[in-house]
Amino acid sequence: MPHDHPEHDVRSHGTALSLDKLTKIFGHGKRSLAALDELDLKIDRGEWIGLLGPNGSGKSTLLNIISGQLAATSGRCDVLGKPVENLDRGALGVAFQTTALDPRLTIRENLLDLARLQGMSHEDSVAGLTEALARTELTERADDRVATLSGGLARRADLARAMLHHPDLILLDEPTGGLDPIARQRCLDHLAEVHQTQNRTIIMSTHLVEEAARSERVIMLHEGRCVADGAPEALCREIGDWILRIYETDFEPPSDEGWTRQGNAWTCPVSGSDDPVVEDLLSQQIELSVLKPTLADVFVRKSGQSLGHPEAVRS
Repeated sequence: MPHDHPEHDVRSHGTALSLDKLTKIFGHGKRSLAALDELDLKIDRGEWIGLLGPNGSGKSTLLNIISGQLAATSGRCDVLGKPVENLDRGALGVAFQTTALDPRLTIRENLLDLARLQGMSHEDSVAGLTEALARTELTERADDRVATLSGGLARRADLARAMLHHPDLILLDEPTGGLDPIARQRCLDHLAEVHQTQNRTIIMSTHLVEEAARSERVIMLHEGRCVADGAPEALCREIGDWILRIYETDFEPPSDEGWTRQGNAWTCPVSGSDDPVVEDLLSQQIELSVLKPTLADVFVRKSGQSLGHPEAVRS
Protein backbone atom coordinates (compact mmCIF):
# COMPACT_ATOMS: atom_id res chain seq x y z
CA MET A 1 0.00 0.00 0.00
CA PRO A 2 1.63 3.30 -1.00
CA HIS A 3 2.05 6.01 1.60
CA ASP A 4 0.02 9.18 1.21
CA HIS A 5 2.81 11.37 2.54
CA PRO A 6 6.24 11.34 0.89
CA GLU A 7 7.93 12.21 4.19
CA HIS A 8 6.45 9.09 5.79
CA ASP A 9 9.42 6.74 5.30
CA VAL A 10 9.06 3.90 7.79
CA ARG A 11 12.46 2.48 6.89
CA SER A 12 14.23 5.55 8.35
CA HIS A 13 12.92 5.22 11.90
CA GLY A 14 14.48 1.97 13.11
CA THR A 15 12.98 -1.34 14.13
CA ALA A 16 9.72 -1.72 16.05
CA LEU A 17 9.89 -5.49 16.49
CA SER A 18 12.61 -8.08 16.03
CA LEU A 19 11.98 -11.77 16.68
CA ASP A 20 14.70 -14.42 16.59
CA LYS A 21 13.54 -18.04 16.78
CA LEU A 22 10.73 -17.03 19.12
CA THR A 23 9.09 -20.15 20.53
CA LYS A 24 6.21 -20.65 22.92
CA ILE A 25 5.24 -24.13 24.05
CA PHE A 26 2.19 -24.84 26.17
CA GLY A 27 1.97 -28.05 28.18
CA HIS A 28 4.53 -30.81 28.65
CA GLY A 29 5.55 -34.05 27.02
CA LYS A 30 3.05 -35.61 24.66
CA ARG A 31 0.49 -32.93 25.53
CA SER A 32 2.78 -30.05 24.59
CA LEU A 33 1.75 -27.65 21.84
CA ALA A 34 3.99 -25.16 20.04
CA ALA A 35 1.89 -22.03 19.68
CA LEU A 36 4.93 -20.28 18.17
CA ASP A 37 7.61 -22.34 16.44
CA GLU A 38 10.99 -20.59 16.05
CA LEU A 39 9.39 -17.49 14.55
CA ASP A 40 11.70 -14.96 12.90
CA LEU A 41 10.31 -11.52 12.04
CA LYS A 42 11.39 -7.94 11.64
CA ILE A 43 8.93 -5.04 11.60
CA ASP A 44 10.06 -1.47 10.97
CA ARG A 45 8.70 1.50 12.87
CA GLY A 46 5.74 3.09 11.16
CA GLU A 47 4.47 -0.09 9.48
CA TRP A 48 0.86 -1.25 9.65
CA ILE A 49 0.93 -5.03 9.98
CA GLY A 50 -2.00 -7.37 9.54
CA LEU A 51 -1.42 -10.70 11.32
CA LEU A 52 -3.67 -13.06 9.41
CA GLY A 53 -4.51 -16.60 10.41
CA PRO A 54 -7.27 -18.81 11.80
CA ASN A 55 -7.86 -19.44 15.49
CA GLY A 56 -4.93 -21.35 16.93
CA SER A 57 -2.35 -20.00 14.48
CA GLY A 58 -0.39 -18.15 17.18
CA LYS A 59 -1.60 -14.58 16.67
CA SER A 60 -2.82 -13.89 20.20
CA THR A 61 0.16 -15.68 21.73
CA LEU A 62 2.53 -13.47 19.75
CA LEU A 63 0.77 -10.27 20.80
CA ASN A 64 0.79 -11.36 24.43
CA ILE A 65 4.55 -11.94 24.29
CA ILE A 66 5.19 -8.60 22.55
CA SER A 67 3.18 -6.81 25.23
CA GLY A 68 5.05 -8.54 28.04
CA GLN A 69 1.99 -10.38 29.34
CA LEU A 70 3.39 -13.80 28.45
CA ALA A 71 6.93 -15.14 28.58
CA ALA A 72 8.38 -17.00 25.62
CA THR A 73 9.73 -20.51 26.05
CA SER A 74 12.85 -19.65 24.06
CA GLY A 75 14.12 -17.21 21.47
CA ARG A 76 14.45 -13.44 21.53
CA CYS A 77 11.87 -10.67 21.32
CA ASP A 78 13.07 -7.05 21.02
CA VAL A 79 10.40 -4.34 21.07
CA LEU A 80 11.21 -0.74 20.10
CA GLY A 81 14.92 -1.54 20.30
CA LYS A 82 14.88 -3.18 23.74
CA PRO A 83 14.42 -6.71 25.05
CA VAL A 84 10.74 -7.05 25.85
CA GLU A 85 11.61 -7.59 29.53
CA ASN A 86 13.08 -4.05 29.67
CA LEU A 87 10.43 -2.28 27.64
CA ASP A 88 8.69 0.83 28.94
CA ARG A 89 5.04 -0.28 28.89
CA GLY A 90 3.99 3.34 28.34
CA ALA A 91 5.31 3.03 24.77
CA LEU A 92 2.58 0.47 24.01
CA GLY A 93 -1.11 0.83 23.33
CA VAL A 94 -2.92 -2.48 23.75
CA ALA A 95 -6.47 -3.60 23.00
CA PHE A 96 -6.94 -7.32 23.32
CA GLN A 97 -10.04 -9.49 23.05
CA THR A 98 -10.76 -9.12 26.78
CA THR A 99 -11.37 -5.46 27.57
CA ALA A 100 -9.07 -3.68 30.02
CA LEU A 101 -11.79 -1.24 31.07
CA ASP A 102 -13.15 -1.07 34.62
CA PRO A 103 -16.89 -1.78 34.23
CA ARG A 104 -17.72 0.24 37.37
CA LEU A 105 -16.34 3.46 35.87
CA THR A 106 -17.51 5.63 33.01
CA ILE A 107 -15.64 5.79 29.73
CA ARG A 108 -14.27 9.20 30.69
CA GLU A 109 -13.09 7.95 34.09
CA ASN A 110 -11.38 4.92 32.54
CA LEU A 111 -9.49 7.05 30.06
CA LEU A 112 -8.47 9.67 32.61
CA ASP A 113 -7.22 6.93 34.94
CA LEU A 114 -5.00 5.64 32.16
CA ALA A 115 -3.76 9.17 31.43
CA ARG A 116 -2.71 9.52 35.07
CA LEU A 117 -0.96 6.14 35.01
CA GLN A 118 0.93 7.25 31.90
CA GLY A 119 2.03 10.45 33.64
CA MET A 120 0.24 12.72 31.18
CA SER A 121 -0.25 16.35 32.19
CA HIS A 122 -3.77 17.62 32.83
CA GLU A 123 -3.68 19.56 29.56
CA ASP A 124 -2.48 16.56 27.55
CA SER A 125 -5.01 14.31 29.29
CA VAL A 126 -7.94 16.53 28.36
CA ALA A 127 -6.73 16.96 24.78
CA GLY A 128 -6.06 13.25 24.39
CA LEU A 129 -9.43 12.34 25.88
CA THR A 130 -11.28 14.72 23.57
CA GLU A 131 -9.46 13.38 20.51
CA ALA A 132 -9.87 9.72 21.45
CA LEU A 133 -13.59 10.07 22.12
CA ALA A 134 -14.15 11.97 18.88
CA ARG A 135 -12.21 9.47 16.76
CA THR A 136 -14.17 6.55 18.16
CA GLU A 137 -17.48 8.47 18.05
CA LEU A 138 -18.02 8.15 21.80
CA THR A 139 -18.17 11.81 22.81
CA GLU A 140 -21.87 11.65 23.69
CA ARG A 141 -21.37 8.40 25.64
CA ALA A 142 -18.34 9.53 27.65
CA ASP A 143 -20.21 9.56 30.97
CA ASP A 144 -21.86 6.16 30.50
CA ARG A 145 -20.63 3.43 32.80
CA VAL A 146 -18.81 0.68 30.92
CA ALA A 147 -21.05 -1.96 32.51
CA THR A 148 -24.04 -0.46 30.66
CA LEU A 149 -22.41 -0.49 27.22
CA SER A 150 -23.09 -2.94 24.43
CA GLY A 151 -20.21 -5.16 23.35
CA GLY A 152 -19.54 -2.97 20.31
CA LEU A 153 -19.47 0.26 22.31
CA ALA A 154 -17.19 -1.28 24.95
CA ARG A 155 -14.88 -2.39 22.15
CA ARG A 156 -14.71 1.15 20.78
CA ALA A 157 -14.01 2.51 24.26
CA ASP A 158 -11.17 0.01 24.66
CA LEU A 159 -9.68 1.17 21.35
CA ALA A 160 -9.91 4.78 22.53
CA ARG A 161 -8.07 3.79 25.71
CA ALA A 162 -5.35 2.00 23.74
CA MET A 163 -4.54 5.08 21.64
CA LEU A 164 -5.16 7.82 24.21
CA HIS A 165 -1.49 8.44 25.05
CA HIS A 166 -0.24 8.29 21.44
CA PRO A 167 1.87 5.14 21.95
CA ASP A 168 4.74 4.31 19.63
CA LEU A 169 3.46 0.77 19.08
CA ILE A 170 -0.22 -0.21 18.97
CA LEU A 171 -1.14 -3.88 19.46
CA LEU A 172 -4.67 -4.88 18.52
CA ASP A 173 -6.08 -8.40 18.83
CA GLU A 174 -9.14 -8.77 16.57
CA PRO A 175 -9.94 -5.04 17.04
CA THR A 176 -13.28 -5.12 15.24
CA GLY A 177 -14.71 -8.08 17.14
CA GLY A 178 -18.28 -7.31 18.17
CA LEU A 179 -18.60 -4.32 15.84
CA ASP A 180 -21.29 -4.02 13.19
CA PRO A 181 -20.13 -3.60 9.55
CA ILE A 182 -20.37 0.21 9.61
CA ALA A 183 -18.50 0.49 12.91
CA ARG A 184 -15.91 -2.00 11.65
CA GLN A 185 -15.25 0.12 8.59
CA ARG A 186 -14.96 3.28 10.68
CA CYS A 187 -12.53 1.55 13.01
CA LEU A 188 -10.30 0.55 10.09
CA ASP A 189 -10.53 4.07 8.65
CA HIS A 190 -9.42 5.42 12.01
CA LEU A 191 -6.46 3.06 12.12
CA ALA A 192 -5.48 4.11 8.60
CA GLU A 193 -5.56 7.76 9.65
CA VAL A 194 -3.47 7.09 12.77
CA HIS A 195 -0.97 5.15 10.72
CA GLN A 196 -0.63 7.73 7.99
CA THR A 197 -0.71 10.97 9.99
CA GLN A 198 0.98 9.98 13.26
CA ASN A 199 3.55 7.47 11.99
CA ARG A 200 2.44 4.90 14.56
CA THR A 201 3.38 1.25 14.26
CA ILE A 202 0.27 -0.94 14.28
CA ILE A 203 0.24 -4.72 14.64
CA MET A 204 -3.31 -5.97 14.23
CA SER A 205 -4.42 -9.59 14.33
CA THR A 206 -7.43 -10.72 12.33
CA HIS A 207 -8.93 -13.76 10.64
CA LEU A 208 -10.79 -11.58 8.12
CA VAL A 209 -9.09 -11.05 4.76
CA GLU A 210 -10.87 -7.76 4.10
CA GLU A 211 -9.37 -6.35 7.29
CA ALA A 212 -5.87 -7.68 6.62
CA ALA A 213 -6.02 -6.16 3.13
CA ARG A 214 -6.29 -2.68 4.66
CA SER A 215 -2.82 -3.00 6.21
CA GLU A 216 0.32 -2.28 4.23
CA ARG A 217 1.96 -5.60 5.05
CA VAL A 218 0.36 -8.96 5.81
CA ILE A 219 2.09 -11.64 7.87
CA MET A 220 0.29 -14.98 7.63
CA LEU A 221 0.67 -17.34 10.58
CA HIS A 222 -0.06 -21.05 10.46
CA GLU A 223 0.70 -23.36 13.39
CA GLY A 224 3.06 -20.80 14.88
CA ARG A 225 5.09 -20.22 11.73
CA CYS A 226 5.11 -17.48 9.12
CA VAL A 227 3.93 -18.94 5.81
CA ALA A 228 3.68 -15.66 3.85
CA ASP A 229 4.86 -12.10 4.34
CA GLY A 230 4.37 -9.11 2.06
CA ALA A 231 2.13 -6.38 0.74
CA PRO A 232 -1.44 -7.66 0.17
CA GLU A 233 -1.38 -6.97 -3.56
CA ALA A 234 2.02 -8.60 -4.01
CA LEU A 235 0.98 -11.74 -2.12
CA CYS A 236 -2.09 -12.11 -4.33
CA ARG A 237 -0.02 -11.64 -7.49
CA GLU A 238 2.30 -14.44 -6.39
CA ILE A 239 -0.38 -17.07 -6.92
CA GLY A 240 -1.60 -15.76 -10.28
CA ASP A 241 -3.60 -13.03 -11.97
CA TRP A 242 -6.94 -14.84 -11.66
CA ILE A 243 -8.47 -17.71 -9.73
CA LEU A 244 -10.93 -20.11 -11.34
CA ARG A 245 -13.66 -21.43 -9.03
CA ILE A 246 -16.04 -24.32 -9.60
CA TYR A 247 -18.80 -25.12 -7.12
CA GLU A 248 -20.27 -28.21 -8.78
CA THR A 249 -20.28 -30.99 -6.18
CA ASP A 250 -19.53 -33.78 -8.66
CA PHE A 251 -16.64 -31.99 -10.41
CA GLU A 252 -13.43 -34.05 -10.56
CA PRO A 253 -10.45 -31.82 -11.43
CA PRO A 254 -7.41 -32.96 -13.39
CA SER A 255 -4.46 -33.88 -11.20
CA ASP A 256 -1.81 -31.79 -12.97
CA GLU A 257 -3.13 -28.23 -13.17
CA GLY A 258 -2.80 -26.87 -9.62
CA TRP A 259 -6.33 -27.51 -8.38
CA THR A 260 -7.05 -27.02 -4.66
CA ARG A 261 -10.21 -27.59 -2.68
CA GLN A 262 -11.12 -24.42 -0.78
CA GLY A 263 -14.31 -24.55 1.27
CA ASN A 264 -17.08 -25.67 -1.06
CA ALA A 265 -15.23 -24.88 -4.29
CA TRP A 266 -12.40 -26.22 -6.40
CA THR A 267 -9.92 -23.47 -7.30
CA CYS A 268 -7.12 -23.14 -9.81
CA PRO A 269 -4.88 -20.21 -10.87
CA VAL A 270 -5.48 -19.14 -14.49
CA SER A 271 -4.31 -16.32 -16.74
CA GLY A 272 -7.81 -15.03 -17.43
CA SER A 273 -11.13 -15.92 -19.02
CA ASP A 274 -9.34 -16.92 -22.22
CA ASP A 275 -7.08 -19.40 -20.45
CA PRO A 276 -7.17 -22.84 -22.16
CA VAL A 277 -8.28 -24.43 -18.88
CA VAL A 278 -11.29 -22.09 -18.74
CA GLU A 279 -12.14 -22.59 -22.40
CA ASP A 280 -11.98 -26.37 -22.03
CA LEU A 281 -14.30 -26.34 -19.01
CA LEU A 282 -16.77 -24.02 -20.73
CA SER A 283 -16.83 -26.35 -23.72
CA GLN A 284 -17.96 -29.05 -21.27
CA GLN A 285 -20.71 -26.69 -20.05
CA ILE A 286 -19.28 -26.63 -16.54
CA GLU A 287 -20.39 -23.60 -14.52
CA LEU A 288 -17.49 -21.58 -13.20
CA SER A 289 -16.33 -18.13 -12.12
CA VAL A 290 -13.03 -16.36 -12.73
CA LEU A 291 -12.12 -13.81 -10.06
CA LYS A 292 -9.11 -11.93 -8.76
CA PRO A 293 -7.31 -13.89 -6.02
CA THR A 294 -7.80 -12.84 -2.41
CA LEU A 295 -5.66 -13.24 0.68
CA ALA A 296 -7.82 -16.26 1.52
CA ASP A 297 -6.59 -17.92 -1.67
CA VAL A 298 -3.03 -17.05 -0.75
CA PHE A 299 -3.40 -18.55 2.72
CA VAL A 300 -4.81 -21.81 1.35
CA ARG A 301 -1.98 -22.22 -1.12
CA LYS A 302 0.74 -21.25 1.36
CA SER A 303 -0.52 -23.24 4.35
CA GLY A 304 -2.68 -26.03 2.95
CA GLN A 305 -5.48 -24.90 5.28
CA SER A 306 -8.52 -22.69 4.90
CA LEU A 307 -8.82 -19.61 7.09
CA GLY A 308 -12.30 -20.62 8.11
CA HIS A 309 -11.80 -24.36 8.47
CA PRO A 310 -9.13 -26.13 10.56
CA GLU A 311 -9.10 -29.20 8.38
CA ALA A 312 -6.45 -29.54 5.67
CA VAL A 313 -7.52 -28.65 2.15
CA ARG A 314 -7.24 -31.14 -0.67
CA SER A 315 -5.05 -30.64 -3.69
